[in-house]
Amino acid sequence: MIHNITEERKKLNRCDVSLPAPLTDEELARLIGAVEERELLHAPGHLRENVFSKISAERRQTKKRALFSYRAKVIAGMAAALAVLFLVPVDGTEKADMPQAGILGAMYGGETRNVDEWEQDLIDRQRDIEKTWARYREGQERADARRQYFRQFSEKLRNH
Repeated sequence: MIHNITEERKKLNRCDVSLPAPLTDEELARLIGAVEERELLHAPGHLRENVFSKISAERRQTKKRALFSYRAKVIAGMAAALAVLFLVPVDGTEKADMPQAGILGAMYGGETRNVDEWEQDLIDRQRDIEKTWARYREGQERADARRQYFRQFSEKLRNH
């Protein structure tokens, strides 16, 4: 039943008035002869240049949009980072009871506190570096002791 319906639709589509009827053999032979005698219509010479210029213009526009989008994202990220820097409170690392040092304390006031904090940060970093170096040296010493142990062990095995 369904098969018959699809066949009927195909027949209706073939007989559709909007579709031109297929060419007969005589009409087809005339068309072939006409094409062989004179060539078909050609596109205008400037059409190719126009198409390629439009394509290149679209590519340029796409690149410009991508660059603008990238710049906008970078600016938004920078603005967000600056907003976070200004809005996030700083830890209570300041020490109000520290005396100001001599003339510099009288002249610059708060700036010496910043210098002292920088010096303290440098000292802390130096301590971290020294601790890391000490751990490295201990690891090297352990590795050397391990190698020495295995050498002695392998020599004992060879001797026996």
